Amino acid sequence: MMVENYIRKSNYILGASLVLLALLFSSCMPKEEETAKTEKKIFALPVQIGKVVYRDIFDEVRAVGNIQAEQRVTITSEIRGKIARIAVEEGMKVKAGDLIAQIDSREYELTLEKLRADYSASQNDYKKAQGGLRPEDKERLDAKTRAAQSSLDLAKIEIKRTKKLVKEKVVSQSALDSAEDKLRQAQEGLIASQSEQAAGMKSRTEDIGRLESEMQAIRKQVAVAELNLSKVNIVAPFEGIIISKEIERGAIADSGMAIVRMIGSSRLKAVLEMPQSYRNKLKKMKTAQFLSKELGVKFEYKSNLARLVRVIPDANIFSGNIKVQIDLPDPSPAMFPGLTLESTLNFGVRKNVLHVPAVSLVISEQGTVVYIVKDNKAHLVPVKAFKERDDFVEIKDFTHQLKADTDLILRGSGAVFPGANVFLTNPKPKAETPLSSASKDSEPSKISKKTPAKNPKT
Repeated sequence: MMVENYIRKSNYILGASLVLLALLFSSCMPKEEETAKTEKKIFALPVQIGKVVYRDIFDEVRAVGNIQAEQRVTITSEIRGKIARIAVEEGMKVKAGDLIAQIDSREYELTLEKLRADYSASQNDYKKAQGGLRPEDKERLDAKTRAAQSSLDLAKIEIKRTKKLVKEKVVSQSALDSAEDKLRQAQEGLIASQSEQAAGMKSRTEDIGRLESEMQAIRKQVAVAELNLSKVNIVAPFEGIIISKEIERGAIADSGMAIVRMIGSSRLKAVLEMPQSYRNKLKKMKTAQFLSKELGVKFEYKSNLARLVRVIPDANIFSGNIKVQIDLPDPSPAMFPGLTLESTLNFGVRKNVLHVPAVSLVISEQGTVVYIVKDNKAHLVPVKAFKERDDFVEIKDFTHQLKADTDLILRGSGAVFPGANVFLTNPKPKAETPLSSASKDSEPSKISKKTPAKNPKT
């Protein structure tokens, strides 16, 4: 009995303990949930918001470069010879046609004189050949042909008489045979004479053709010799400046050897380096202003700029910039190649360009981004940033999420992350009207009239 009572007491105590634990557990549950909810509410970041801005801006770029000559050439010798004279010095200005250097001309003069004499002789021989056979040769051949013809006529008469005598049996048959043999010899003699006369005339025609070919060949040699003689004087091809001498007086110059190097002074160009993004805008350039601090010279071009501008194909692989060449028509006489130029190139006014405050930009692993507020959470928006003006940065919105009414995170943008809960410290920002960069007094180039802003929100 005592054992059973002990067991009953033990079961009772165990049951009571379990009930007590259940009550305690149930009483603790609401407090833990309330604590968790409290902790979840605390995990929100304070941020200050603003709005995107649409601004009208002067689209211009500043670039530094230098002046280069449009024409640059190495003057070489076209013939071989000894340099008899150098008529220029480094830095000297020359005009088109001015003497640069002179090669000894004596050898070329003698060669031309000899060829002219040969050409004159060939002309005389050709004229003689055109006149035909010499009179004595022609008379000899004619006399020989006439004699052969007479012998043939006589042989014909003789054979006719002999045939009559043989028929009358006055002479024997052998006399007729002898007469026929003489006739045959006379015929062959006439044929030989005629052939000799024809052959003489034919050879004369061939001589005329040969002499004509020789005369033409010598005439071409004379033309080449005259051309070589004209090349002993080396002259400037255009107006310019001698920048270096490559040979001295007394040296032997081979054909193609450099004599001097020169650049043109009448046509100059400005070579500038600028961002790659302006490549497609160059044909729409409105004005180009230049300043030479060394000379204190300012000048500007406003018309035909599309014809004056060219892009040099090779870009800078390190900076990503491009080189641009701008022709300088009618440059100031004080300008010269190598001079440093500062330039301002204006492409007009761009309307309603998207800007954000510089403080809103964040550099992240995804690149340059801004954060906006949606449903009390931070959302990431990737952008591309350009030039900063008055604490506002021009951007490009790839995903088209930024609108005029978008809540843009300003203060606190560097601490938030995608999906983070945020609460606003200025839920109702005051609207302000920023100045358009196209209408500010700080306009450096003063290319066009001031353009008022369109009252964008901030």
